[in-house]
Amino acid sequence: MPRKNTEPPRKRAKVERPTGQHTEVPSNIQDIGQILRTQNPDILTKALPTLRSKLYPRPDEVISPQDERLQLLKSWLEESPGASDLFDAWDRTNQLSTIALLVTIMSSTLTLLSSHFPCHQYGLPIIRTLLSARWTRQLSAYLSGSHNDLILASLKLFNAISAFGGGRERKAVFEAFPWDNKALPKLLHMRRRSKGTDAGVGPSKPDIRTLYILFILSFVDRDASSSVKTAFLEQRREFLVSIFKGLNQDPYLVVQRVLQASWDGLWSDQKVKRTLKIGVFGEATLSHLIKLYDRAVPEKEGGLHVPADIVHHFLLAICCRPGQGMCFKDRGWYPREAEGGAPVDEEDTTERKRGSSAKIHNKILANFLPTLKINEDPRQQELALKIFAASPELVAGYWSAAALTFEPRLSSKWIANISFAGQLISQAVPTSSFLLPGTTEYNPMPPPLSVIIANILPSVGTKAYFTKGLQTGAASLVQHCTALTLAKCLRKLAEVVRIFKRVTAALEEEEEGGQWSQRRKEVEKEARRRVPEFQVIVAFSQQHLNTPNPQNTSKHTLLSEVSQRLLWLYQECLPDVVAEGRFEVGKLVLSLAEGWLMPLPENGGNNGEDRVQLFSPLQKVKQLHVLRLLNTSDQFTWSGKIASSSRTYFQVLLKTFCTTNVRALHTTLHVLLERVLATSVLFQEDPGEVDLWLASLPSGIVCRGAGTETPDGAPLTDEVDGVVTFLDECTQRCLKTPYRYMEAMADLFQSNDACNSDAVPVDAQVETVASPLLMTVLEQILAKINGWLMSPSDALSVFTFVRRLIFKLSSKQEETGYLALRTIIGKLETRMASDDVFENHPSIRGAIRRELSIAAACLRHLETGPRSNVRERKDADAVGVFLDRIEQVPVPENEAARMTSAYELVDWVRLVDVPPTPMDISRLVSVIRRFHTPTLKALLEVLSPSEGQLWESNILEVLEEAHVEVDFDWLFVHCSEVQFGNKQCRAKLFHALFSRQVTSFDLERAMRLVLHGIVNSDGRTGTTKDLLLLLSELFSGAAASLENRDVLNLKASIAVSPAFLGLCLSVNIATEVHDALQKFIQATFNPTSLDDKKILASIVAQWADSVKEMLSSEQHDKLRLAEPWVRFMESSELYAVLDLIDNPQQGSVVSGFLEELLSAVGQLQGSNDGLHVKLPVARLLDLRKQLPESPLLEGMIAKSLASQLPVAYDGILSTSLPSEGLASLRLPRHDHLTSLPPDLISQFLERETWTDSTAQIVAVLLYVQESSSLIVVHWLNSKKYQRLSIDHLSIVFAAFLDCSESDADQVIQLDDDMLCGLLEKLLSEWPGFGERGLRHLQYICYVLQQDTQRQPRLSTLLQKKVLSLPLESFAFEAMYIVRRVLAVPGCDSLVASFVDRILQWAVRHISNNSDPDDDARNALELLTYVSRSKLKLKAHLVEPLLTIIVKSHLNDLVALDLAVSLLMNTELKPVVVNRLLQNILQHESFFNFLGKDSTPSQRNGITRLLDGLFHLHPTNTCHPSHIEPLVKVYGGTMSTSDRRLLSIMRLFEAEKRTSISPFFTRWSPSPDASATNILEVVQNFDPVRMLRTCLFFPGWRRFGDDAKGVKESPNDEHMYDPLLVIALSAQMLVESPPTAALAWVKFFRTNVVSLLIRCLSSKDVNIREAASCQLAMIFDGIQKSNMQEKSQALYVLQLLKNVMNPTPDNVPRRLPTYSTLILLHALRGIFYPSNFIYPRTARFLLQRPELDVTDVPMLFNMLYSNSDDWKKERGWMIRMLADGMTSTEDWRVLKRRHTWDLLASLYQSSQKDRALRAGILEVLANLTCNAQACNSLILKSSLLSWIEIQLIYGHHGETMAWLRILENIAVIADTSKLQRAMGMEWFAVICRSLSHIVQMSGDPDAGTLCQIAAVILRLSLMEGTAKHHLEPVLRHAVAYLQTLESRTQLRAPVQPGTASFSPPELVSPPHGAQGLHITPAVTDTFGAWGAVVESLWRVSMALDDRVPEWDTLTSRLLIWRGSAGDDGSQLGEWVRKESIRAARAHS
Repeated sequence: MPRKNTEPPRKRAKVERPTGQHTEVPSNIQDIGQILRTQNPDILTKALPTLRSKLYPRPDEVISPQDERLQLLKSWLEESPGASDLFDAWDRTNQLSTIALLVTIMSSTLTLLSSHFPCHQYGLPIIRTLLSARWTRQLSAYLSGSHNDLILASLKLFNAISAFGGGRERKAVFEAFPWDNKALPKLLHMRRRSKGTDAGVGPSKPDIRTLYILFILSFVDRDASSSVKTAFLEQRREFLVSIFKGLNQDPYLVVQRVLQASWDGLWSDQKVKRTLKIGVFGEATLSHLIKLYDRAVPEKEGGLHVPADIVHHFLLAICCRPGQGMCFKDRGWYPREAEGGAPVDEEDTTERKRGSSAKIHNKILANFLPTLKINEDPRQQELALKIFAASPELVAGYWSAAALTFEPRLSSKWIANISFAGQLISQAVPTSSFLLPGTTEYNPMPPPLSVIIANILPSVGTKAYFTKGLQTGAASLVQHCTALTLAKCLRKLAEVVRIFKRVTAALEEEEEGGQWSQRRKEVEKEARRRVPEFQVIVAFSQQHLNTPNPQNTSKHTLLSEVSQRLLWLYQECLPDVVAEGRFEVGKLVLSLAEGWLMPLPENGGNNGEDRVQLFSPLQKVKQLHVLRLLNTSDQFTWSGKIASSSRTYFQVLLKTFCTTNVRALHTTLHVLLERVLATSVLFQEDPGEVDLWLASLPSGIVCRGAGTETPDGAPLTDEVDGVVTFLDECTQRCLKTPYRYMEAMADLFQSNDACNSDAVPVDAQVETVASPLLMTVLEQILAKINGWLMSPSDALSVFTFVRRLIFKLSSKQEETGYLALRTIIGKLETRMASDDVFENHPSIRGAIRRELSIAAACLRHLETGPRSNVRERKDADAVGVFLDRIEQVPVPENEAARMTSAYELVDWVRLVDVPPTPMDISRLVSVIRRFHTPTLKALLEVLSPSEGQLWESNILEVLEEAHVEVDFDWLFVHCSEVQFGNKQCRAKLFHALFSRQVTSFDLERAMRLVLHGIVNSDGRTGTTKDLLLLLSELFSGAAASLENRDVLNLKASIAVSPAFLGLCLSVNIATEVHDALQKFIQATFNPTSLDDKKILASIVAQWADSVKEMLSSEQHDKLRLAEPWVRFMESSELYAVLDLIDNPQQGSVVSGFLEELLSAVGQLQGSNDGLHVKLPVARLLDLRKQLPESPLLEGMIAKSLASQLPVAYDGILSTSLPSEGLASLRLPRHDHLTSLPPDLISQFLERETWTDSTAQIVAVLLYVQESSSLIVVHWLNSKKYQRLSIDHLSIVFAAFLDCSESDADQVIQLDDDMLCGLLEKLLSEWPGFGERGLRHLQYICYVLQQDTQRQPRLSTLLQKKVLSLPLESFAFEAMYIVRRVLAVPGCDSLVASFVDRILQWAVRHISNNSDPDDDARNALELLTYVSRSKLKLKAHLVEPLLTIIVKSHLNDLVALDLAVSLLMNTELKPVVVNRLLQNILQHESFFNFLGKDSTPSQRNGITRLLDGLFHLHPTNTCHPSHIEPLVKVYGGTMSTSDRRLLSIMRLFEAEKRTSISPFFTRWSPSPDASATNILEVVQNFDPVRMLRTCLFFPGWRRFGDDAKGVKESPNDEHMYDPLLVIALSAQMLVESPPTAALAWVKFFRTNVVSLLIRCLSSKDVNIREAASCQLAMIFDGIQKSNMQEKSQALYVLQLLKNVMNPTPDNVPRRLPTYSTLILLHALRGIFYPSNFIYPRTARFLLQRPELDVTDVPMLFNMLYSNSDDWKKERGWMIRMLADGMTSTEDWRVLKRRHTWDLLASLYQSSQKDRALRAGILEVLANLTCNAQACNSLILKSSLLSWIEIQLIYGHHGETMAWLRILENIAVIADTSKLQRAMGMEWFAVICRSLSHIVQMSGDPDAGTLCQIAAVILRLSLMEGTAKHHLEPVLRHAVAYLQTLESRTQLRAPVQPGTASFSPPELVSPPHGAQGLHITPAVTDTFGAWGAVVESLWRVSMALDDRVPEWDTLTSRLLIWRGSAGDDGSQLGEWVRKESIRAARAHS
C-alpha cells in the first residue's frame, strides 16, 4: 500500500504574464464601471482580483476620511447607486470563483463605507438589497456548497453587514440570515490546516470556522443592542452554544475573542436576562471550557498567550461572585427554601448525599465541580476553592460526587487530594448566612447537622483513613499530611463551636432546650464519632518524643510539632475524649525538664546541634502547643513531681517562665501559672496576688556568667535556679499544711497589734493581706540561714526576691497590711544583723542587708524628710578609680561575654559597701549601655530609693531612648517631695503606668501607693497637694483606658480607702490641699451620675450634717471645706441647707457657699424635671437679698419663670433641649404665677447692668403678666433702653411685640421717634447678621404688620437702609422681608423695589456658577414663593435670569422651580419665549437631562418649564423643529413627565391642525432599539411593561384629559400610556400592517393586542371604540396570515367577538374586567407557551362554546387545584381577582360566586403563607375601593367583625395593608347606611381594629406612624360619630410616638422663612392593590414626627372630653413649631399664641 503524503500542498510558482495580458489597476469610476459592465467573462475574471486587492482593507487598518479607496467608492456609488453594476455582474456570472471575488469585493466595499458616518448612506442601499429574500437565498446556497473560497467570501460579507455602522443593521441581519440552513453546523468543522496552532489562523487571517464564530459573536458583542442579544439568545441560542465545542483546538486569539465577547457582551450587559445567559453557559459549555486548561504553556514567544490563564480568569469571573454570573446567592449552610418559603427539612438533605443537587441554588456549579482536576492542575484547584468560598452550600454534596481518594498512600495524587481537603475545610464559616435575610438578627433555626459536619470533616471514610495515616507503619510524609489535615478539621470544629456559642448567647437560649445549643452538642457528638481515637493521637505523639537522629532532624521536628498540635486541639475541641483516654498530661512537661522546649544555645558544639538550632522556631511552637494544652486541661497536677526526678512540674514551669525570651511563650506561661495558682489553696482569698509573685521572680534573660565571684571569693551562680528551687520547696510545704501558715500569719498580726496600741484589729482581714505562702517563705529563709542550708549566692538571690515580693505586696495593702510587712522585714533584718551569718563572705552579708534596707525604705516611703548621700573621701576615690578602670575596658565581641560583663557591674553595685553617687551611676549606665543595653533594667532594680540615685542620674533618659519600660511602682518609691512637685516628673510617672496595656488591678495598686504616700506625707502640705494632683492625672488616664464598669469599681475602691476617707472628712486641711482635693473630686466624680453619688453617699451625708451644724452654730469659716460635696447632695439636703440661710448679713463666705448651693440646685433641676416646684419663684426672689448681683440666681429665676410657660413659648426652641427629654414633657400648671408682684418687671427694667438672664426675665414677665406690657411701653418711650446692648433690647422688644400682636393699640402707644430710633438701632449692625439679625428682621416685620398708621414712614426708613447695603450680602434678608410684608397693605413699593433688586442679584449669583450656600439657596426659594403670588414682575429683569437658568442650570431643581414660577407672572414676548425654547432644546446635555439615566424630579422640572413656555404663546412655540427633540426623549410611559410631553404634542396638533404621527415613524420606546417604520416601532414595545399596563390599567385615563394641562394623577414609569399604544397601533394597522408570519408573531408578543382587549373594560367610550375597531382589523389580518398560531388566536378573538353584543346606541359594550383579563392571558399564553398558565387557559376556553362574562373564570379550578403547581395556580388566581376588581360590574361578577367568602376562609386557614395573605389583602383593598362592594361586605358579610377577629390574632408584616383598608372603609363606605343598620358599632369596631394595629405593629417606624396618624385624623373628622371610641386609639398612637422619639434627633431651629423639613407624601385614598404593602419612604424623620404630632393634636381636639394625651401632644406641637417656624407650622403658631393668652389670663 503506498505511503500517504501528509505534507501540505505546495504553492504553485508564479508565472509571469504576457505583456499583453497585464491588467491595469482601476483608478477611476469609469474603470470600475467598465470592468463590472463588461460582458466578457475572461476580462472580468482577470480584472476582479486586481480590484479586490485595490479595495481590500487590512484587519487592523485605520481608514482616514481622505483615503483614496473611500473617495473612489463614493464616486463610483454616486454613478451606480446601490452598487447596481456589481449586482448585475453577480447576476450574470455562473463561475463560483468569480462569484467569490464579487462577494469579497462587496464585503470590502461595506467595510470601507462603514468606517465613517457620512459614507453610511452609500452602504445602506447595498445592505437592503443583500438582505432581500433573493440575495439571501443565494448566499445561503453558497454556504451550503462545497466551494471553500465562496463560503469564506459569503461569511466575510455577512460579517461586514453585521458590523456596518457599529451594528445598526444587526437586527435585520439576524432576521434575514438563513438559520435553518442544515449546512451551518459543518462550518464549525472547517478549519485551515497549518503546522502551528496559531500559524496563519486567527481574527487577522481567519478560516471558515473563525469567520463563522465571529459572525455569531457579533450578535452578542458589546456593540450589539440588548434587544438583539435577547432575541438571539431566545431564538438561536444553540448556535452560540455550538461554538464552544472544539474551542480547545482554536488559536489563542480566537479563544480570547470568544471569551471576551462572552464577558463584555453578555455577562456585563445587565439588560439581558440572567436566565438567557445561564442557558448558554450550562454544564455542557463549562465542560468544553475546562478542556482549555490542558493548554497551559505559552503559545507565543514572550509567555503571554496561555489559553489556560484566560479561561481560568473567565471562569473565576462567572463562577465565583455571588449574585453574578453563574453563581447564585445561596443561604450558606442552610438548604434552599421550598417554594412556600420554608426551609428544606433535614430529611430532604439526604438527596444531596446521594449526589442530587435539587435542593441547592447552584445546581450547575454543583455538577461542574466534580469534573475539575483539582489534584492535577493548580488553576483548577484555585477555581474550585473560590467557588466553594462563594457558594458554601456546595461543600456538603461535593465529597460524594467528586469521589476523591483519601486512603493513605505515598503518592502525589493522594497528597494533592488530602491537601485540597484541608484547604477546603479551612475556609471561613459563613456567619452571614446565620442571620435572618435582610436583618442583623440570628436565625432561631440552626443549619442541618449533615451540612455542618460535611464542612468540618470529609464525609468519606474519615475516621478509618485518618487512623491509618497516623499509625506507625505509615510513611512520614503520609503521617504529616494526615496530621495537618486533621488539625485543620479540628480548628474548623473549634471555630464552629465558638460561633454557635456566640449565636446561643445572642438569642439568649437555654443550654438545654435551645436549638443552637442542641445542634452544637450534636456536632460535637458527630465529630467525636468521625475523628480517630485519642489513643491513636497519643501513640503518634509518643513516636516523636525521643531524641531525633541527626540525619532526620527536620522530619522529626515537623512530626513532633504537628503531634503536639493535635494533642492541644483534641484538648480544646474534644475535652471529653481526652478525659476518657488514659493519658497523663503531665508527661508533656518532661520535654521542659529535658530542655527540649527551653531556649536553645546560640553556638552549638556540633553539626547536630546546629541542625536543631535551625528548627528552633518550631521548637517554640511546640512549646506553645504544650502550654496551651496544660492551660486547658483540668487533669494537670502542677504540684506533682516528675518521674525519676526530684523536680516538680511547678519548678519546671517557673524556670521556663523566668528564662524564656519569647513574648507568646511568656504570656501563655503567665496565664497557665495564674490559673493553677489562683485555683489552689495558696491564693484562694485573692487570686490577683499571683501576678505580684510572678512579677517578683528574677529574669533569666539577663544573667551573670559562669565563674563569677564576689571580692571575698564567694561564687555567684544564676539567680533563677536558686529562687525557683527555693520557691518550689516553699510551695510544697505550704500545700501540705496551709492552715499552719495561716495561723502563723494571724499570730504575726496579733503580735503586731500588741506592739502598736493604735493599730486597727485585723483578725478578719488576715487572709486578704497576703497568701500563707509568704509565711512559708519567711519560715524557710530563716531556717535555711540558721541551718547553713543555702549558698551565699542563693541567699542573695532569695533575699532579692523577697525584697521585690514585699514591695509588690505593699501596693495592695491598707495601713494594717503595711505594719505586717514591716514586721516581716524587721524579723529578717534582726536575723541578718548578726555577724555570724556568712561570716566568711561579708560582701554577701552586706548585700543582703542592703536588700532589706531597700525593702524597708520602700515601706517607709515619704515618712522621713529629705535624703542625703554622704560618703568619705577615700571611698569616693576608690569608686572613682574603679569606674575609670572599667570605662577603659573594651567591648567583648561575644554576646554572652558582653552580657556577663554588664551584669558584673550590676553585682558590683549590689555588693559594694560604698553607695555610688548619681554621677557614678551615670558613668555605670554609659558603660553598661555600651556592653548590653537590656542589663540597664537590672541596674535600675538594684538602686536604693533612699540614696536618690535614680532621678539625679541619667538612667531614665537612657532607658527611654532604648525603649526599655520602667515600672510605675519602682519609679514612684524613688520619688521624693521634689520630684512630686515637678510636673515633668509626674508626667514620667504617668507615662510609666500607661505606656503599656493596663488593667484595673494595676491602676488600683498604683492608686493605693499614691494614697499611702498621702498618709505618710501627713503634715507636709506641698507633698500632699502634689500627690493629689498625681492621683487626678492617674484617674484621668484610667477613665480613658478602662471600661465604665472597671472605672466605677476603681472609684468605689478609692472612696472606701481609709486614707481617702480621712482626707475627705478632715476639717483641719490646708487650703492648697483642699484645692487639690477639690480638683481631684471634679476630675474623678460626676455629680450627675447616680453611681458616683452612691459611691460618695457616706461622705456627702457626713458633710451635709456638718454644714447644718456650721450654719446653726454660725461657724461659717469652715463652709468652704464642704463646697466640693455640695453638688453630690440630694435635693432634700440641699433644700434643708437653703432653709437655714435666711439672714442677708451673713458675710461673703456664706454668699459664696450659697452660690455653690444654687449651682447644685440648678444642676438638679436641669437633670430632673419637676424639682423647680420645691423651689418656687418667690423663694428665689427672696434670695436676691443675699445675692443681689448674682448672675447665677438671675438665671435660675429666668428658668423658673420660663418653666411656668409652655416649652418654646416664644417660638424659639432651646438648643439645649435633649431629644430624650420629649418623653416627660407636660404642660405647666401656672401654680406660681399668681403670687408674683405686679410691679416685678419694673425692678428688673430699672437695673443699671443687664445680663442675658435679666433680659430673659423681662421677656418672660411680659408673657406671664398682662400689666407688664404697659410698663414696658412707658419704659421704651422714656428711652431708657439706649443703655442696653442690641441683643438684650431685641429680646425685650420681641417679647413685647409677640404679646401685643393681638392688641395693636399697645404698639400705637409707642412714640414715633422712639420707634424709628429703635428700628435704626436694630438695623445698626447690618450687614453681618447671622441668625440674630434675622430675628431683628422678624421684629421689624411685626411692626410693619401691626402699626398701619406709621407704616409708610417705617417702610421708607427700612427701604433707605436696605438700599444702601450691598445686595450680595443681603439677598436672603431682603427676600425674607418681602415674604413677610407681601400681603400687608401699603408696602407695595417696598416689595417692588426689593424684588427688582433680588432679580438683579439672582442673575449675577447664578451666572457666577459658585458653590451655593444656604442663604443663597434660601433666597432663591423665597423668590420662587413670591413669584407665585399675584405680583407682576418686570420682563426685562426676568428675561436674563431665565436665560442664565436655561443655559447653565437645567440640572438645578431649585433654579428650574424658580424659572417655572417666574413664567406665571411675567409677560414675555414671543421672540423671547422662542429663544428660551431653542436654548433648552438645543442644549448639549438636553438628552442626558431627559434620558433614562436622569432622575424623575429632574425630568419633571424640565418638562414643567417646557410646558409653561409652550403654553405662553402656542401659535409661535408650536413648531415642528420644537416638537422633534421632544419625541426623541418621550418614553411613552404614564410618568408625569411623559404625560406632560404628550400634552405638548397634542397642543401642537390643536394649534397647527397637523398630526404628529410622522414623528413617531422612527420613534422607539427603548433607547437601545431603532426602527425604520411604524411596524418596528410597535414591535419594539417592552412586553413586560405592556403586560404591567394591562394588569394595572389606568382606568382614570381618558381621551383628551390632558388637553388643558397635566393633572396630578397616579403615575408609574413602568407602565405605557394606553392612549399612545392605541394611537400607534392604529397607525401601524393603517400604514404598514404585518404581512409575514414572523411579523405577526412579534406583534402579538409585544402584548399590544392584550392591551387592546383590556381596553374593552375601560369606562371611556372612545377608548373602547378605538380598541374594538383595531381588534376587528387584527381579526381580518390574522385570517390572511400563515402563522402557526393562527387558529388559536382566531379562536380567542372569536370568543371575544361573540360576547361583544351590539348596544342600542351603537357603542361597544363595556365588558367585565375578569372577562378581558382571561382573554388577554390566554392570548399571551399562545405566543409565550412556556408560561405555566397557557395550558390552563387553553383548556378552559376550549371546554366552553362561549365565554360567560357574568362569571369569574377558572375560579374553583385554580383556587382549589390539586395539581403539583397548586400553590402557583392559587397565587395566580388571587392576583387575577385583585387585578380584575375595578368597578361595580366586576363586583357583581364576584358576588355571584361568593368569592370574598372563599377568600376569607382561605385567609384564616393560611397563617404562615405570607404571600397568599398579602394577595388576599390586595383583593380586599380593591373591593373596599368600590362603594357598593364595600357597603355590601360590611352589611351582609360582617366584614368589620371579621377584620377585628383577624387583627386580634396578629398581623405580622401586614400593618400598612390593614391601615389602608380601614382608611378605604372610612372614605368609601356610606356612613348613613351603616348608621341606620349598625348604630355606632361600626365606628367602634374600626377604632378597636385600629388599636390592635397600633399595639402590634412591631418596631417603631416613622412611615407607619404617619399612616396611622392619617387614618386616625380621618376618623376624627367624620361627622356624626362617637368620638370617645377614638380615645384608646389616640392613647396607643401617642405611646407609639413616644417609642419612636428615642430614635429621633431634634434639629436646631431653622432660619426664619425657610422650610427645610420634608414630611413624607402619603397616597390619598382609596388605596388599591398596587403599592398596598409599601411603607411610605421617610427621608426626614423629624419632619415626619412633626406632621404626626400635628395630626394627633387635631385628633385630641376633636374628642368630646380632654384627655391626658392632649397635654403630651401640645408640648410636642410647640417644640415642632419652634423648629419649623411659624410658616412651617401654622397650627403650632396658633397653639403657641393661645397658650400665651391662657397663661396671661391665668396670672
